[in-house]
Amino acid sequence: MDLSKIISITGKSGLYRVIAPGRQAIIAESLEDGKRLAVPSSVRVSSLDEISMFTTGDDEPLKNILEKLYKNAQGGASADPKSDEASLWKTLTEALPNADKERIYPSDVRKLFLWYTQLLKAGVFAEKDEKTEDDGEEKPKEGSKSKKSAGKATSASTGTGTKKASTKPSGASKATAVRRGGQRGA
Repeated sequence: MDLSKIISITGKSGLYRVIAPGRQAIIAESLEDGKRLAVPSSVRVSSLDEISMFTTGDDEPLKNILEKLYKNAQGGASADPKSDEASLWKTLTEALPNADKERIYPSDVRKLFLWYTQLLKAGVFAEKDEKTEDDGEEKPKEGSKSKKSAGKATSASTGTGTKKASTKPSGASKATAVRRGGQRGA
């Protein structure tokens, strides 16, 4: 499960997937409804890969907690984020027995289960399962080519049966071709 592209935006509810970084803004897509928005660089953004929770020992990364919740729920839905605090804490302590109840706010526990639900609906956990299944299959090495592609490469390198396409526009003067190329959208 790759959480480096999943972000939380200050002032916005829910989680977002980073589509493209830019100079002045990040293009992000909501995991809930798929709407895209530009997030300016002045807004605080947190990657789920960087978030951790307080424990009585060392802090636990959010990725590990989410994986434990997924394993405990056997791939299904976990506790409802709108349920009472006692049931949320019980479910959390099953996945993270050494959670520090004095330093973790109840609102953070609710947010954890809300995020878990959104990630489950978005299929982030399913992507992890597919990757582990694909790892078991044999894949051809990157340097090796199949027999068909190797045959095509040798006939193309000898130059038999291939003809270069002209790069000049047909029937247009040089000035027209330059002017068209310089215009936006052309």
